Amino acid sequence: MYDLSILVPGIHNERWPFLYNSIQKSASCSWELIFVGPYPLPSELQNKSNVKYIQDYGQPTRCRQQALIASEGQWIFYGGDDVTFFPNSIDYAFEQLKNYWVTDKTVLLGKYTEGKRDNPEMLSDKYYTFAYHDSTRPIQQWLPYHAWIIMAGLIPAKLIKDLGGWDCQFQVCAIGCLDLALRMQNYGIDLQICHQPFFHAEHLPNMTGDHGPIAHAQIYYDLPLLYKIYCNPSANQRTYININNWENTSKIWNLRFKNE
Repeated sequence: MYDLSILVPGIHNERWPFLYNSIQKSASCSWELIFVGPYPLPSELQNKSNVKYIQDYGQPTRCRQQALIASEGQWIFYGGDDVTFFPNSIDYAFEQLKNYWVTDKTVLLGKYTEGKRDNPEMLSDKYYTFAYHDSTRPIQQWLPYHAWIIMAGLIPAKLIKDLGGWDCQFQVCAIGCLDLALRMQNYGIDLQICHQPFFHAEHLPNMTGDHGPIAHAQIYYDLPLLYKIYCNPSANQRTYININNWENTSKIWNLRFKNE
């Protein structure tokens, strides 16, 4: 059993040792790092006792869900393989939790930076609300509470597993996280906001680079599905899903790996 499990679906295996090293500088608790993706674990990580690897050519949510099921930590953190943790940021988050009456419903929303490191908007609380973004504002109109976006943070493992993790109807993790965030809030979590950002993420806009399949799935599949589910009077009733729903998805994500 670990204090923390970090779930990382990814295709940039050349970056995985760098990510591992940044976590070492960020966390003094016991932790495991679980990679899921098509390309093999780099040699630098193959003998690490706290690293797990699952090979899969499926969509990102399918990969992250498998990592969740394989996890052994008391807390769950999820991210991409393009992130670099700030020194001591995980320790800071756990230290902040000591200020609260922590229950099995306590979730610590994590801030982060992306692209430009000095983006002040991403350090504000309002950036992490459904009301702030054009793409999520339509959903907020159907909710009786002020909804928060939880793209990162510390979540009790029992809570996220009981709720079923990610709904793999959604192909990409960003929209899957919006759905998970709403289901957690519909369930009645005790949400706290971390004062310091956890990590910096690289940013490829729109269809550039290898981000094309992600952007395509997000725009043409996932966002319309999110609106269909939540832009109606029952938006605040959705909570539980089957944790094994990833088994209903294709083993090969054709948007990226159709020739594999």
